[in-house]
Amino acid sequence: MNYFMGAILTFAFPILDWTFCPMNNSIKIYLLSFICFIAGTSEFVIVGVLDKIAESIQISVSAAGQLITVFAITAAIGTPIAIYKMRTLDQRKVLIISLITFSIGSFMMVIAPNYYLLLVARVIMALGMGVFNVMCFIVAAKLAPLNKRASAIATVTVGYNAALIVGLPIGRIVTNAFGWQAIFWGTSISAILFFFILAKFIPSFSPDGAVPFRKQIGLLRKPNILLSLGMSFFWILGYAILYTYITPFLNENSLIHEELLSVAFLGFGIATLIGNKSGGFLGDKFGVPQTILVSMVCNLTLLISLSLFIGITAYLTIAILMLWAISAWLPGPLFRFSIMSLSDESPGVILSLYNSIIQFGFALGAGLGGIEINRFTTLYLGWTAAGLVFISLILTFTYHQKSKAIA
Repeated sequence: MNYFMGAILTFAFPILDWTFCPMNNSIKIYLLSFICFIAGTSEFVIVGVLDKIAESIQISVSAAGQLITVFAITAAIGTPIAIYKMRTLDQRKVLIISLITFSIGSFMMVIAPNYYLLLVARVIMALGMGVFNVMCFIVAAKLAPLNKRASAIATVTVGYNAALIVGLPIGRIVTNAFGWQAIFWGTSISAILFFFILAKFIPSFSPDGAVPFRKQIGLLRKPNILLSLGMSFFWILGYAILYTYITPFLNENSLIHEELLSVAFLGFGIATLIGNKSGGFLGDKFGVPQTILVSMVCNLTLLISLSLFIGITAYLTIAILMLWAISAWLPGPLFRFSIMSLSDESPGVILSLYNSIIQFGFALGAGLGGIEINRFTTLYLGWTAAGLVFISLILTFTYHQKSKAIA
């Protein structure tokens, strides 16, 4: 693999070795954040168009959902391995290699004639996007002054979180207008354009020393880290099992018609943004454990409400859906903050573990949800999600009690 990558760079970089134009490092960080948004959108945009993809290639919706499972598993397992394999390369080159890989995967999504090649395309996309996102955090921190590195990382995080938030409504709107393939035409062409921009404006950075896998796994032996990862895992698992199949869930159980569905998804995205943005503020004001605990109680209550009242009126369903989005994503930044605060010596490693856990949660949620809708009706997804969030709530309560004892 390294020989292949070296061959690409040997050919490409003499062509792209231009004199750098002046650009403020803050703008470069925002540029990385925006590219993270474009790349991240390709992961989550598929959620809103599962029914369209299933219809176009004549497969079931649950089979289409496995495109999400494959992506998440590849990102969780393949990303740290790929980064370790490329540990001796210049970090700008790693950024560009991963962006090229992502563009190839996006293009394959457009031309793939069958389901199996779509799965291959998702694997390639996941490797490219996973490596690119991790390297964006590293490069952004190096571009920023020492006293502003946390802000730089937060800026890149906004790009990825924005993809999660607006991917669903964008997918539905674009698909209704141009077809689902148009989404991946856009991401593939955008990645090629950003390839040239990165080569021109991002400076070279020497590789960092790689942390051995044994040391990374060793962090899992600490009970407080396991507890924090466990509550995060069941939180995202409960979210993913419903979120992955939200389109058939609403189509089959609610009174929301197709024209209103895009509006519902847009409202859902805005509500997710509100929840994500409110989490940090409320955590600072009332305490991180307390805020997580209250948000999980609201999350559970609203999932039960959605399952009970989804068939009454379209607007009531949308209102509950938006409130659920706020409560579900309010603890998002707080989970990340909690896990990072548990290991002073290896914050980068523990953050990598956290990201893998989140991807595994998305993968398992898509897989379990697919099995469930094949055997039962989509209505049960809401109840299953509530059960999983309840497990997270129990772990959150335990974490809260431990935090009080330490305090």
